[in-house]
Amino acid sequence: MVSIVVGLIVLLGFAIGSSGFLSSASAESPNPAVKKVVATFTGDARTTKGFTWYTSLASTQSDLQLVKKNGKSKKKPNFKKALTFKGTSSISSNDSEERMHKAEAKGLRPNTEYYYRVGDAKRKIWSMVGVIKTAPKKNDAFTFLELTDPQAKTEEEGQLAADTFKQAAATVKHFDFMTVTGDFVDNGVVEDQWDWLINNSQKVWGNTTVVPAAGNHEGKNHAFIDHFNLKPATSNTDTTTGAYYSFDYSNTHFTVLNTNEDSEQYRDFTPEQVNWMTNDIKKAKANGAKWTVVLIHKGPYTTSNHASDADIIGENGVRNKIAPLIGKLGVDLVIQGHDHIYARTLPINGDNQATHPKTITEWVNGQRMTYSVNPDGTIYSIPATAGPKVYKKNTSPELGEAFYSKFVRAEENHALKYGLDPSDPSRPVRGAIQNFSKVTIDQKKISVVVYEIDRMKGTTPYIIDQFGVVKK
Repeated sequence: MVSIVVGLIVLLGFAIGSSGFLSSASAESPNPAVKKVVATFTGDARTTKGFTWYTSLASTQSDLQLVKKNGKSKKKPNFKKALTFKGTSSISSNDSEERMHKAEAKGLRPNTEYYYRVGDAKRKIWSMVGVIKTAPKKNDAFTFLELTDPQAKTEEEGQLAADTFKQAAATVKHFDFMTVTGDFVDNGVVEDQWDWLINNSQKVWGNTTVVPAAGNHEGKNHAFIDHFNLKPATSNTDTTTGAYYSFDYSNTHFTVLNTNEDSEQYRDFTPEQVNWMTNDIKKAKANGAKWTVVLIHKGPYTTSNHASDADIIGENGVRNKIAPLIGKLGVDLVIQGHDHIYARTLPINGDNQATHPKTITEWVNGQRMTYSVNPDGTIYSIPATAGPKVYKKNTSPELGEAFYSKFVRAEENHALKYGLDPSDPSRPVRGAIQNFSKVTIDQKKISVVVYEIDRMKGTTPYIIDQFGVVKK
């Protein structure tokens, strides 16, 4: 059944470049000689942008060109007048037949769209032309896409995950960047799996900025950092397992964690990262950040099998050690991954207790949108999975009613209605259900719209949840 569904998705694939998800998105086809092109935030999101791409070993130059886009003009960019930047290259950590390139654009204008291309100017080999946008100077409203755990282990599943990104971009249409909270692939040291995901969704990935968090499936041998040009929080950070970092976008501070570390004091973290996180969020608030958002792969409040893992519920686990800190720091929203099932909590405070704030309801998209007003606590959400693998709800006695009473949404995985996976009967059938979220932030509120795709019924996303936070 699953192979039939995935095959149908491939047949129904469409060109996102013509969907209008970015008014200026490139309609070019990707150049297979310059692949896995990804733009990221490096340093000041208003004026800098990082880029990563892969080529054959023969392309030794790392050239980046940008041309400012003029409004809604559809005129092709003139790269003879481009801003030019030189990057560096090295042999891929996990494929000796590929060269990895990284470059950084600096001195860009805030709140500005740029056409760009990367490649080897000497050999006249260039990527498709993409579009990126810098962050605004002021407290402008913005929207981002939120996905997690594509984690495809075959090329067919990579095409399925790529289609989720395409459907998300076509549905939301106008967004400023895209977060992915880990497990991009099933095995991070297998470079083909990165090809299957990024190359098949290059028209989405190549026309936005990606905000990645490291997952456990890319926690070895630099598999994460090799694909994303990031500035780790400290110069002595070991990036073998991933990276942690932060950035400001408009009125919001984003803190991105790496749960592939470990120590006697903290499971999945080192004391250095925890101390950095604490100081990072405190500093952001002192500098006037209206909102704080944390991105984390192994989160403390999810509802499938990982919710009772030792590194989550143990004495030094994420729920007992990291969640109370997040609550006391006054973080507004935590976006998680790892557990492949949709869920969200009530606001949870620094004592790991759920709170019940005043709520207000608005009608948005023809449905109720419930906002928590000035909540005393942090809302945790997980956008399930963008890929094929899904998990059942955890019914372990270690959790029970006391745990689930902290959730607003904690139902069984919607994929279970289609039966169990023949290759692993402990899980629902693969490939049937995917999810993603649209998050909009302005001066007064955070608004989250959660979508689902049921491949057994087609490819059109539909809304399954809406929630938000209001500060008065």
